Amino acid sequence: MNSNSPNNVWLISREYDGVAEAGGVKNVVCSMAEELSKGGINTTVLIPRYACSSFKNISDYKPNCIPPQIVSIANRDYTVSFDSGKLFNGVNIVFVVHQIFLEKEAVYTYTYEEEKRCCEHKRGIGHFDSLLMNVLFQKAVLSYGCYKEIIVPDIIHCHDAATALIPPMAKCLDVFQNKFNNTKFVVTIHNAGPGYHHEFYNNHQALELTGLPVDLIEYANNNGTIEPFLLTIPFSGLTTVSPWYADEILDSNNHDTGGLSVKFVEKNCTIKGITNGISCEKYNPTDTSVSLLPFAFDPLKRDFSGKYFNRQYFLGKYASKDSSLENFTGLTRFGGIEVEDNDKHIYLCYHGRIVRQKGIDILSGAIENLLKECLDVRVILVGQGEVCLEEELARVATENKGRCLYLRGYDRAVTRLATAISDFIILPSKFEPCGLEDFISQMYGTIPIAHATGGLNKILDGKTGFLYKDNESDVLFDVLRKIVSDFKTNRTKFENIMSYAYEYVSEKYSWKNVISNEYIPYYNSL
Repeated sequence: MNSNSPNNVWLISREYDGVAEAGGVKNVVCSMAEELSKGGINTTVLIPRYACSSFKNISDYKPNCIPPQIVSIANRDYTVSFDSGKLFNGVNIVFVVHQIFLEKEAVYTYTYEEEKRCCEHKRGIGHFDSLLMNVLFQKAVLSYGCYKEIIVPDIIHCHDAATALIPPMAKCLDVFQNKFNNTKFVVTIHNAGPGYHHEFYNNHQALELTGLPVDLIEYANNNGTIEPFLLTIPFSGLTTVSPWYADEILDSNNHDTGGLSVKFVEKNCTIKGITNGISCEKYNPTDTSVSLLPFAFDPLKRDFSGKYFNRQYFLGKYASKDSSLENFTGLTRFGGIEVEDNDKHIYLCYHGRIVRQKGIDILSGAIENLLKECLDVRVILVGQGEVCLEEELARVATENKGRCLYLRGYDRAVTRLATAISDFIILPSKFEPCGLEDFISQMYGTIPIAHATGGLNKILDGKTGFLYKDNESDVLFDVLRKIVSDFKTNRTKFENIMSYAYEYVSEKYSWKNVISNEYIPYYNSL
């Protein structure tokens, strides 16, 4: 980092890699924190403590690192405590502790176990008290900053809508005013799609829970709901996770933001697009201790033998009718892949959230047709999400047993292995702010085939992967069929793509470069 770098940065998030995991935000916040800390910046992550929180990567854990603080919401006082510790690369972590978080077994939604205990808590559905959770967390963060022994940071960087109220609360609420006068605020929009807004249902609810001024609440009205991303505009710099997505959400004709794009344009809002990086060292395929793969290989040297050893290992352990998942309680298998003549087959995969945004309905139709026409194709699907979409993938896998495998759930090592053994990953997202799956696949010599939307446009068509425009099942099927046919006759061409993609991503999108070349100058520009 340079001499103009901030001295003290807080990253505020509901999730963090290896501690409390949900979506891609966890990876971004973790990598940012580690890279800022490695650059000599005092970096602190603040996050709720959940029932699902993991402490295996935390040292020097200190309960009640400051005295409990009283947080007032809707004429009710909540006593919140704070625990602290150290993460990898010297990152500080502070947990916001209250029973409302401690009783939750997942970050944003109910789990299968919670549904079994209470039928109203449906698996995959958001917590009924999520808005109260968000407000309590954000006010608690500011209360922590107000404690006399805490050094107020130069930058408070808030991640996504669940933390976007921190800047307006810091500036507008009497209890916090004057404490953060010299602090600059950043809010990163990781996803502006419906379902990610954490919006209040009406003015009354927003006023009651936040205590923010009436005129500000009215300013943030979006068709009757009150939007955190709009509330924060006057008080913070806004970023999003790629320049392409910034352009998309500042387009008033965009119908994938639940009306936010129109409001951003009306308010003449500026949003800086900074493409997320990837921590290449965490996926390095030449080092099995970090890649989590059984066998090493080196895309840069065009050495892919280990990739195919990994394929044999995966198929024998997870994919055939004789394999067992008993050691992976988070995974359920549907369908399977017979272990025979595997070097003659072409493997395609998908890993990620099983939600409509990811184009799962488009994926399902395309792979079903592909499996009917191309008998040498094998498909591996990994992920969890919306129940109806999970059931659709389970149906496709079951009806194509022997040639299609769906692992419902999540296990980091299994997911990485499923990606690494495949020739291609399919990414038919309807919109995609940045995308991490394409980065991970390119680290493992797996070529992305993606809808040209948002951050997936960082793929160089024909050089580091393939892009297509019209996102329909029939179009995707035709694209896959042509690529599969070409792959069978011109393997050298595809090995060149695999090797160049690894080199290109490693150099251009390392988090070290993204932080030093993009975020530090942006912090200084605020």
